[in-house]
Amino acid sequence: MSKTKLGANAERVDGRDKVMGKAIYGADRILPHMVHALPITATVGKGRITSIDLGAAEAVKGVLVVLDYRTLGRLKPVVFSFAGGHAIQSLQPLQSADVAYRGQAVALVIAETLEAAYEAAPLVKISYAAEPFEVEMSAAGQEEVKQAVAAPYFPDFVHGDPEAAVAGAPVILDEVYRTSPQHQNPMELLSVVAEWDGDHLTIHEGSQASQAMQCGLAVQLGIPADNIRVISPYVGGGFGQRGSLSPHTILAAVAARKVGRPVKLTVPRSQVFHATSFRGANEHHVRIGATRDGQVTGGVHLVRAQTSRFDLMPYTGEETTSRMYAWPAFRGATTLVKLDTQTPGFMRAPMEMGSFFALESAMDELAIKLDLDPVALRLKNDAVADPITGKPFSSRRLKECLERGAARFGWDRRSATPGSMQDPDGVLIGWGVAAGAYPGYIGPALAKVRLQRGGKVILSVGGHEMGQGIRTAIAVVAASELGVDPETIEIRIGDTAYPPQHTTAGAWGAATATMPVRDASRAIRQQLAGLATKQKGGPLHGQDPTSLTLQDGWLSGYGGRQRVDDILRTARLPGLDGEGRGDVPGLKPDALKQAAIGKISTAGPEFPDHVSFSFVAHFAEVRIDPRLPRPRVTRFVTVVDCGRVISRRTAESQAYGGIVWGIGSALSEGSEVDPRFGGFLNNNIAEYQVAVNADVRRCEVEFIDREDTNFNGLGAKGLGEVVCVGAAAAVANAVHHATGRRVRSLPIRMEELLA
Repeated sequence: MSKTKLGANAERVDGRDKVMGKAIYGADRILPHMVHALPITATVGKGRITSIDLGAAEAVKGVLVVLDYRTLGRLKPVVFSFAGGHAIQSLQPLQSADVAYRGQAVALVIAETLEAAYEAAPLVKISYAAEPFEVEMSAAGQEEVKQAVAAPYFPDFVHGDPEAAVAGAPVILDEVYRTSPQHQNPMELLSVVAEWDGDHLTIHEGSQASQAMQCGLAVQLGIPADNIRVISPYVGGGFGQRGSLSPHTILAAVAARKVGRPVKLTVPRSQVFHATSFRGANEHHVRIGATRDGQVTGGVHLVRAQTSRFDLMPYTGEETTSRMYAWPAFRGATTLVKLDTQTPGFMRAPMEMGSFFALESAMDELAIKLDLDPVALRLKNDAVADPITGKPFSSRRLKECLERGAARFGWDRRSATPGSMQDPDGVLIGWGVAAGAYPGYIGPALAKVRLQRGGKVILSVGGHEMGQGIRTAIAVVAASELGVDPETIEIRIGDTAYPPQHTTAGAWGAATATMPVRDASRAIRQQLAGLATKQKGGPLHGQDPTSLTLQDGWLSGYGGRQRVDDILRTARLPGLDGEGRGDVPGLKPDALKQAAIGKISTAGPEFPDHVSFSFVAHFAEVRIDPRLPRPRVTRFVTVVDCGRVISRRTAESQAYGGIVWGIGSALSEGSEVDPRFGGFLNNNIAEYQVAVNADVRRCEVEFIDREDTNFNGLGAKGLGEVVCVGAAAAVANAVHHATGRRVRSLPIRMEELLA
């Protein structure tokens, strides 16, 4: 085995390259004769283009052409990813005079320089015939559809008769909770470099779904997928924003073909808010019944979730809330509300963030009604089996998360009465708790590993490096199996020239990629052992191959050891190849084929013999000056059950990130809409306020770190999403404890806490 052990605090294998500027991102390519493209977006909430005047724009020095719906050319229809397709939405850019939402791309400037493109863009004169539109969930006369009827493959989650169970309970909690639209805002802007070589297209773009991008572009352009290569070795943050094909990519591809030169298109930050998916607004009606001693009798979680006019974006957060506690009866259902925006999509902990803000706020309110400690209420209702199916959990250590977190936080020193804890200067102190869960998903993957003489390892597998550290997790697993230094491993991911690059999202990336990497590496070890034990005269001849270990370039056994290079040289082999497939129970037989054509194909959280979730407990401390009641999070303790920790350094980074996202969701992040104008108004980092250093003080993270081999052979479950689940609720509950004011909408605004 390598000195690099699973769970060790190994350095990021790409960390040095990143800080030295060697990591190449999509927009970093500077190709010969490259030109620049800039989209122009609609300024009406909805309507139709009546005229376009391109004269002044085309007269700008350096402008090559300005494209609009009249000149771009017809694209083949592309299907929304959650209707079995590849794209963030079915509405394609520059295909008609119709405008579906403010911010939709309506023209494209292509120029020799970026400066020329920016000079020309405001000179394009477009007139519109405006039409009525709606961008608010609260608008009267909304067009609504029952999700389970419109999309039966996303059913309601029902067990027993929850309405009767709640209605007959001695204590009932019945409240509505709301969350605002939000945008991911990764540091790297949406950017792409497109280049044609004859009838072959190469796309350089940061993506979480390069295979979906390749296959979606093939559909749109009407060319074979083999004629397209998508290269995405690094992504400057994804968070769900880059999980499907977005409109800007096809614009760059068509523009490059039109002008016969490589085209770089970087979407300005203000346009990003309308150029791809986002977290939609939602509303949660939660009803919980309980006995007077705190045993829940039933739960109802009804959601109204934003979607677009042209696609139905499913909302499935109740899949997780239905499994959170020991519900004797439960119902979770979604109604989709059609609004005039682009199609919503995924943003870190996409459905669970809002769902658990609602559920965990409700549990806090229920604890107050029952005069119970909120930690004790959660422990009392911990589930021992899945309430929906009755199947066992692959593992469930939520109780341990809550108990460890409470001890580390000092929860026993909490005074239960709201407003009773203060600093000497009168600043109010609030302590809040919340729990969370996220489904255990796993996808199909193929890994190919080659061990060369000299110890170099070349490894390719499906996956994308978005900063979460998947390269490091892959390297740690391969290094531990092959007995090499992680730095000697060349990892090829995010490139459609290699094995199928399944979508990396939903916290299934590491669990999906590392299992086939382990199996491929073990196949090489077995080959080495077989060669060594058969080589006459060698120190390992005749030994049991299964007893041999591999470390630092040596294969060792009871009879001695032998260099790997000597084994290969004697066998006259330049290296050995191993292949592994990530087959797990619950995956459909054609799962890998589906991944190879860019379709999302995962299993979980319900498997044939169990259900699987990761769990988390959050404890938050806030301080609020009653004279200027702006909440400040001053301490945060998080304990996570994500199975075995593969790479502690990257795991801790993910956990800290989840805490920061929770603080931002609770206190500052919200994409503002105005029914007079449409679109998102605070479409910049100055007014869309993400959490910054001053908002994040002392954070502590702990892992249960016990393997779950029911889920996969490595025992590792997802981490990246679950750390964000419940974090906002912990802050909201702490705000109530400090002030006595219950805020049931996010973000929590100062005016809601004024006396």
